[in-house]
Amino acid sequence: MLCLDHREVGAGREHSARGAMLADLAAKIGEGSVEARSLPLGDILWVWREDHPLSDRTRAADNASNGTASCELLAGWVVERKTFHDLSASIVDGRYDEQKARLLNSPGLEGIIYLVEGAEPLFGVTETTAREKANAAAGRGFGQRLISRALPMPTLSTTAVHTQMISGFHVAHTQSTVHTVGLLVAMHAELRERGPPGGSQAAVLYRSFAEQTRKSPYPRVFEAFGRMLRVIPHCGPEATEALVDEFQTPHAFAAALRNSSDTDLLLRLRQRRGGRAAVSAPALAACRELFTS
Repeated sequence: MLCLDHREVGAGREHSARGAMLADLAAKIGEGSVEARSLPLGDILWVWREDHPLSDRTRAADNASNGTASCELLAGWVVERKTFHDLSASIVDGRYDEQKARLLNSPGLEGIIYLVEGAEPLFGVTETTAREKANAAAGRGFGQRLISRALPMPTLSTTAVHTQMISGFHVAHTQSTVHTVGLLVAMHAELRERGPPGGSQAAVLYRSFAEQTRKSPYPRVFEAFGRMLRVIPHCGPEATEALVDEFQTPHAFAAALRNSSDTDLLLRLRQRRGGRAAVSAPALAACRELFTS
């Protein structure tokens, strides 16, 4: 069963003219094989639905006339779908890091696909255009990245490479929603051919997956701290991760900024990251302006 998050049904102006995504998928793989529901994480995932006989007591309690109950097992694959605009906005407001962390910590997932949809080239961007350079140079205040939510293509390309090479996700690029539907149909056929999880692959109930991955309405301090850092110029995903790992809270970070020079902090962060300069001097200077002014 392909489960499509209800927010993805009929998404996009282009696809509205061709019909809802749910209808397109149902037409290609069968109405009984597609379902729209509110997913706790991801936009598309697959489950195996199995029927089990109920005891007389359970059947009476559940008013189950057919004497069976359905149990859903994760098929092991989930898709997070983004348009270029969605990806840009999620990087700016911190959802990119938060969603990625939740996916990495999810039970029962064999593979995670980060699907970026749009006609622009995702990989192989070689040079920033003159217009993008001019936009980047203008207005270096703290509200810049929050107001201008469209990040340049080289930034999105670097993010995609980081997601694949560092986080270990499978990154896919489709040109349109029609192309996306074709990819999902092919994945559905492959998972059906594999069959339900078994053997060395531990089966995880969808119900357990949903309970463990449901987003809390009360974000933890370090998550709020990470989102705060992501709106600061020059503070990309890797820099944010390094700062949150080292300081945990805004209060601890502010204290370190007051008590140490930028040179000392950069050396400290570099030693913590095995010699890699995850945080640049401009990023730290921007943080100092915000947290100590």
